[in-house]
Amino acid sequence: MNLKYDWEQAERYFIGSGEESGLTLKDTSEQFNIPYQTVRRYAAAHKWHSRRYRAWIKKKHGMEFEDHLKALHDEVMNGG
Repeated sequence: MNLKYDWEQAERYFIGSGEESGLTLKDTSEQFNIPYQTVRRYAAAHKWHSRRYRAWIKKKHGMEFEDHLKALHDEVMNGG
């Protein structure tokens, strides 16, 4: 395990910012003094963008991503 950086805190900072915040991996890199490429690789390996988007969907629509997707599908299929 890489204990050099506080990945849990950096992840909370990035994911918790919400999809609409505009916060970037570069911002996260600067905030936690972690080289950008290191943050980029770690975030990709741990799917930070996908997880942030899913958290945003849950916050905005009050449901999990899969449930939201199903609701959208049902709405389109029912002509709604």
